[in-house]
Amino acid sequence: MTDQSQPVYPTGSSSVAVELLRTGTPYNQNLSPSLTYLALCGDNPPADFQIKLEQFSFNRYLRLLRYNARNGDMSIQQARSELQAIITRIFDDIPALQEAEFRQIKGWLHLRLVMTPLELTMLPFELVLTPKNFQDASNSSSLLNAERFTTITREVRQVTPKKYTWPAKARILFVWAAPENTVPASEHLERLKSAILPWVCPDKNNPEPEADYSPLLTELPEASLSKLQAAIQEAVNQNFPYTHVHILAHGTPIDDPDTGPRFALALHLDKKRNDFSDRKTDAVDGDRLAAALLLNQGNHTNFPAVVTIAACDSGNEGTNLVPGGSLAQVLHQSGVPYVLASQFPLSKTGSIRLVEDFYPRLLQGEDPRMALYFSREAVVQPDIHDWASLIAYARFPDDFDQQLKDVQLKAAFNLLKVANSWSDYLLETVNPENTTYNLVEERLNGAITKLENLLDQNKSIAYNAVRMAEHYGLLGSAYKRLSEHRYRQTLNSEDSKGELFLQSKDALQKARNYYQQGHDLLLTNHWTGVQYLSLAAVLAETLEDEFERWSATKFAAENDLQQTTGENRIWALGSLAELYLLKPFIASANELATKKAVEKAGDYLDELNASGYAFAKESTARQLERYVTWWPNAFTSERLNRIRELAKQLLDHLPPPEN
Repeated sequence: MTDQSQPVYPTGSSSVAVELLRTGTPYNQNLSPSLTYLALCGDNPPADFQIKLEQFSFNRYLRLLRYNARNGDMSIQQARSELQAIITRIFDDIPALQEAEFRQIKGWLHLRLVMTPLELTMLPFELVLTPKNFQDASNSSSLLNAERFTTITREVRQVTPKKYTWPAKARILFVWAAPENTVPASEHLERLKSAILPWVCPDKNNPEPEADYSPLLTELPEASLSKLQAAIQEAVNQNFPYTHVHILAHGTPIDDPDTGPRFALALHLDKKRNDFSDRKTDAVDGDRLAAALLLNQGNHTNFPAVVTIAACDSGNEGTNLVPGGSLAQVLHQSGVPYVLASQFPLSKTGSIRLVEDFYPRLLQGEDPRMALYFSREAVVQPDIHDWASLIAYARFPDDFDQQLKDVQLKAAFNLLKVANSWSDYLLETVNPENTTYNLVEERLNGAITKLENLLDQNKSIAYNAVRMAEHYGLLGSAYKRLSEHRYRQTLNSEDSKGELFLQSKDALQKARNYYQQGHDLLLTNHWTGVQYLSLAAVLAETLEDEFERWSATKFAAENDLQQTTGENRIWALGSLAELYLLKPFIASANELATKKAVEKAGDYLDELNASGYAFAKESTARQLERYVTWWPNAFTSERLNRIRELAKQLLDHLPPPEN
């Protein structure tokens, strides 16, 4: 299992939008020192600026940055340096970016470049040096400056829905095409597998512990446009659309004698039956690619949150004479929130490093702006400017920072669910090897570490009681599963049985404590209340001092049962059933009182079983099974033995767990 740990960087962020405009249409204009542009930045007055660059000079620079040198040309390094100076001067000429307030921004800086003129979108702004008056400004790239974490994203006005939900669970489509020349498809696939592995469940049909990547990662080899469109449609039909699309292909020009070349992706040609030509390549431009990736269904459009294009010139604008733009810009303009592409050819090594660094960060919920910064850093190589090639067209919703906190928590919870699935796998395995136990423990500990690190981070920022209570509850669940896993090991490890039992008990005590912290923080969360009471009963064999908590938890669950609908109401049924199972622990109950409590619990389970919520039924049945197969065996007592018999009766009200 690979773990991409969160990097250490200054907390807090500032997002600054800089809009660059000029009069006239956005296209059909060459770069010229005589042109005047307008820069808008926050509440500051508009600022005029010029770009000291002719179009023909820029074309020469651009050719060199594509490693296409000719005899008599300046060196690539010189071309890069001269362009850096020109780009940096643009930023230096915008007064708002030189104000003390801007220079003293703490944490990291996100510059949003909002541009409409096509000739400006052609400029490699990512080459910018650290602006004057900033710390460590002497000829260091602004986007690689470790003293000031800075990232640049581009966007076009009024594109991409500003209200959307950033995905917490990823499904990746890996699209690659090589109709004429090879691409490093196997290397990219292995890196994508490594990135998604922490969220991959075992193959239930394989007796050996093999990861089943198919639900979360699909490879589309030798892709044509129709194959791509069909894959997108199939995923939507499955109600599990792709959240991330990674495209690996070569760039190819589409020649237009009137306007010049436009850049496209070299996909495989869909051949017609009567087509006997040798042509293999379909040059797919941004409009056709967008039509394949975005699926309109009435008033709703399905789109991936992230598209990465590992292809030379995928971020290059081509002609600025007609409306349009680069592949990346067109996809972004069509509605894809985040498009990562390259404005110069990416080296093979650079493209592999990009996947290797970017996707693990993204999948665990790291801020994609910071992921871009560190991925840019990861592709740095001597004499190659892959780092400057990376461009991101992005637009984020206003509540994005809050969304990311929830995404990180959900991603960590999904890690826990996957660790649980590997733990359940052991139940069906005869005499599992120690390596399998170690794999499960590694995954459980990984989920716990991630949750505890996130808890520490969230304590230092804006406080949210609901999120914190949920967080404590998830940590309780993680430690409970770790405890259960170690108990199972005692059944197959006579030599270390005593030590494993103590480790299991220690983990269960930690689980109880986390559940208690979560419930103390939010008494209306009956889930954490029930879980705490359950473990308190098991570890202390009594709940005689917990009547008030039992009553408060019951009140919260009954309130959800009466006031909510859907899944929230269903979970309340499970909570109430378990509360009545635990009622004999509150005080010494006679047979009649116990019988009535179990009947009440059974009624709640019957209603739960009649619902269509399979996961809630499965989860509740698993919890009841712990009263039968785990706790009475690990912590022998007369009361736990009695509860085991009651839990057996209640299990008859639900279908058996899958495993």
